[in-house]
Amino acid sequence: MNILDEDRIKSIGIGRQSLFIELKSGKIIKVPLRYTKKLANAKILDLIDYKIIGDGIGIHFPVIDEDISLKGIIEDFLST
Repeated sequence: MNILDEDRIKSIGIGRQSLFIELKSGKIIKVPLRYTKKLANAKILDLIDYKIIGDGIGIHFPVIDEDISLKGIIEDFLST
């Protein structure tokens, strides 16, 4: 079963080097901030202002004008 069929983003936590994406199922995905150049160069305060978009399919960071999708994260980090 595809993780996208059953999961959406519930919330995120922000660490010094990673985002911690909590899915509605309770699973946590750790994404390094180096995932994108804008995330890597952002200040923590810029990342705290985020919006979960599309009923949990992505995250928008308005201060740095960056969008990341759950599908992209899964394809980049969890696919084999």
